[in-house]
Amino acid sequence: MRKLYFSRNSFAKGARIVRDAHDQSHYLLVGRWGRRQDALSLYAIQGELLAEVKQTSLGLLPKFELYYNRQNVGSISKTLGFWHEMIYVRKLRWIVMGSLSTENYRIYHGTELVMTMRPVVTTNGEAFELAITDEATEPLCLCIAAILDHWQKPTNRARTRLPESGYNVTFGESNYTLHAHDKLPQP
Repeated sequence: MRKLYFSRNSFAKGARIVRDAHDQSHYLLVGRWGRRQDALSLYAIQGELLAEVKQTSLGLLPKFELYYNRQNVGSISKTLGFWHEMIYVRKLRWIVMGSLSTENYRIYHGTELVMTMRPVVTTNGEAFELAITDEATEPLCLCIAAILDHWQKPTNRARTRLPESGYNVTFGESNYTLHAHDKLPQP
């Protein structure tokens, strides 16, 4: 069972690099959420497209289609739940079970464990640790983990303040730091 790590909900900061326990890069996850037909793409670190997640509907219960080797292999949509979530991944026949309060998830195929997901703190900051039982399912597991991370409630995360010296903003491949100017007098 290999463990993989990716940073939490950081698509505003650009692509996510998925690393293993030895800090070796294995995958690159790029894309965005929020609009219909938005997509995330998972690439092998060598550049080969492995899997994609395409958002097909918006609203309270958005729906996503999963693609592996350019073939539609399943779909996942958010369900209404309170403390414990159970999400069914159609076509793959996977069941995602977890808790919004602890942000821990398990994916099963029947009674067989496919993946576990839990929040951890690494040297690179907050991340999710994925323990995946079969290396062949890693691309799909990473796509589902990105969806679950997207659905996390902001109140579950530790709130950190932005640095006083400036705000880091990413535009595509370029990074800029905006510095705060003197505040305007308040009336």
